[in-house]
Amino acid sequence: MVGMENLLDLLDWIGITMSNIVSAVSSFFDYGEQIVVGVSGGADSMTLLHCLYSSNKNFQLIVAHVNHNIRGKESDDDQKFVENWCKERSIRFICKNVDVVKVSENQKISVELSGRNERYKFFDEIGGRIATAHTLSDCVETMLFNISRGTGLKGLCSIPDSRGKIVRPLLSFTRDEIESYCNEQGLDYRNDSTNFMDKYTRNRIRHHVVSELKNINNQFEKHVLNLLNGLKKDEEYLSNVAQNELNRNIVDNGLKLKLVVKLEYSIKIRVIDLFLKKNNISSSHEILIRVLKLCETGKGRQSLPQNNMAIIRKGILFIEKMCLAQDFDIVLKDNMEFLYKNLHIIKCRIEQYDYFVNKIKHSFLFVADYDKILGDVHIRSRIPGDKLKLLNRPTKKLKVLMQEKRVSFLKRSKMIVMSDDLGPFWVNTFGLDIRVLVDNNTERVLLIFGY
Repeated sequence: MVGMENLLDLLDWIGITMSNIVSAVSSFFDYGEQIVVGVSGGADSMTLLHCLYSSNKNFQLIVAHVNHNIRGKESDDDQKFVENWCKERSIRFICKNVDVVKVSENQKISVELSGRNERYKFFDEIGGRIATAHTLSDCVETMLFNISRGTGLKGLCSIPDSRGKIVRPLLSFTRDEIESYCNEQGLDYRNDSTNFMDKYTRNRIRHHVVSELKNINNQFEKHVLNLLNGLKKDEEYLSNVAQNELNRNIVDNGLKLKLVVKLEYSIKIRVIDLFLKKNNISSSHEILIRVLKLCETGKGRQSLPQNNMAIIRKGILFIEKMCLAQDFDIVLKDNMEFLYKNLHIIKCRIEQYDYFVNKIKHSFLFVADYDKILGDVHIRSRIPGDKLKLLNRPTKKLKVLMQEKRVSFLKRSKMIVMSDDLGPFWVNTFGLDIRVLVDNNTERVLLIFGY
């Protein structure tokens, strides 16, 4: 028999799922506003759509559906389900078909990230404010996912209530509450079979981690909601302080470091993050730490993503675009003498060695056994997979050698490689591969001089 206290709790819970969700969702938007609603056909998005449609605020709804083409007929049936639901209620329906798996392979990103990118790109194309159906359960899973791969306070805050034109009205409600709403309202929805596959990280978190935490405390997700609300307020405060410090210390498109480096760690790391974002650079924790160390050192430079460079001049941090060398591939063929940039290359007999060394007033670099070179000599840029076997060292990829020698990103882009049909045999900065070293049988040589 249900006790009075439990009965009141049950009635209160039903009240939340049946009526309060509609008013909570509606409160995010103005009367008569045009809203683009991302609808997959699942319980979450159908609840969001139903709440907006049931509101008395006369919203102008546009339903946006993306067919990811991952599940064949099941994906097509999802599309038809959402389209028919909208047609019966005279709601404008727009659909985009995209091969998410192919896109993910081309861009070398996960299928999940590829799908997300394609959805938001589609929403942006339509215009207007965008409502998505992320729930508290999604927030919990995202927070745990971020913890698993390493995160700071911002990552712990999980999914924000809004970001630009994107609004997420269901973040206070769990997936169980959403499904209860569907049951109470007789609202049909589709089940995505991929949600039951443990090959996706979020599914493993949902099926094994969250479920176990709910076994420990069935109110786990609601307790996380309280935690998230506090964390978001802390993050908002720290971000506002950091923004004020950034504004105070910006000069000539640079960041004055004298006062910034004296700030508390939690503030100065955010100032640097904001400064990088101001320069359209996405920063990871590792990048922030490297740039912070550079700032505290007060001199030097640090390579950044998208061919950018952080550089300090007179106590000011600047972000500059690096001028990278273009790919090149020049064939020497039968040339006896060849000039390229700072290189002077001569093919001759071994007995002419002393003559050319004394004649050419450049710094001498290397001499290779020309008879050990197979095919044409190419002077080219570095390509992935290039390897070199230096004297008394194992064969290593150039990438590894450059990492070991801490060759800067700028220098890597300007690396000059000499190769034949067997691959690289000389690379500036590192020298000759042992297979072309001169010996007692050498008759012809390739002399490599540098300015």
